[in-house]
Amino acid sequence: MLMEILKKLPTKSLVRFRSVSKQWSTIIRSDRDLIESIVTRSLRHPPLKLPVFIFHHCVPETFFTVSPVFSPTTTDHVVTIPRPSRPCTFHYQYSRGLICCSSFESHLVTIYNPTTRQIQAPTRSGLSSCFFGYDPITNHYKVLSTIFNCDERKQTYHVFTLGCQQSWRKVKGIDEDSYPNDYNVCIDGTIYYNAYRKPRETILLSFDLRSERFDRVLVPEALSKALLALINNQRLVNHLGKLGCICCNDGDTSIWIMDDAKKQEWSRTILCLPKYPVKLLGADVDTFSGATPAGEIYATQCNYFFDKSLYVYYYDMNQNSFRRVHIEGGVRDKTKKHRYCVEVFAIHDHVENTMSL
Repeated sequence: MLMEILKKLPTKSLVRFRSVSKQWSTIIRSDRDLIESIVTRSLRHPPLKLPVFIFHHCVPETFFTVSPVFSPTTTDHVVTIPRPSRPCTFHYQYSRGLICCSSFESHLVTIYNPTTRQIQAPTRSGLSSCFFGYDPITNHYKVLSTIFNCDERKQTYHVFTLGCQQSWRKVKGIDEDSYPNDYNVCIDGTIYYNAYRKPRETILLSFDLRSERFDRVLVPEALSKALLALINNQRLVNHLGKLGCICCNDGDTSIWIMDDAKKQEWSRTILCLPKYPVKLLGADVDTFSGATPAGEIYATQCNYFFDKSLYVYYYDMNQNSFRRVHIEGGVRDKTKKHRYCVEVFAIHDHVENTMSL
């Protein structure tokens, strides 16, 4: 009876009711049946619902906020990140209600639950790349970290599992001569990412979160060349549950889809778009940022300098049509000259999750 009552309560109420008793707190934080019902309830929203955004600030300190609207002076629900000793780029990843923030130069990984506003920050050692994902079979969130030893020119692979031993475990790697980049996506418990090999080769790798095994993904020669040539103008995406890769170049914009993951069979669709279509709409980005649960591909104004209104641009491949959505609060500021920018990341499949970190 208690479980059925809790399932019908709003998520904000559940977060408050954790303090009612130890039993309620344990159920709300860790009961898989209850958490699954909350996630499922969130997924019932219309597929074209407005996204939630991560706004990354670097002035006066390094922090980020998570909100459907933008506020340049917000002080509520701020997640502060320890400032690295030198300027660096932060990488954000989202998976089933949780956000992972990391930087190649920083030793900290920040995992944040926007629903409960809890933070976990496992410490790493050395320079490393991080990937984040969720395995629906084991119900585990994991962080994969590739740590580079610059002196020995070697790299090791480590996994951190939320809610378990709370420590990094070393796992067997796949290719010590490959160097991962930040373009990755997690689909059905498998993380896919690009990696570079000398002298000039780009490969696509996968990491199964359940078995913690690496594999190389076979790609057509044309896609392999595109991955190498379009380092900054391609994105790996989850397109309607399948691995996709959006490529933008001087000639065309296309999307590759892995139609059969077991056979690793791919298809390519060339989109009826002009050169750099998003730039023609006024956005200061060269390529698309990802795909929505409804199958649209979208572009976010990644770096916002307060000099214009802030939008998200969507392209419907079936209708061959664009639309744009204004981010509330993101308006041109003519009174001040800001010397910094806010980085913007969109989350289109956000769900509420009461899991404890």
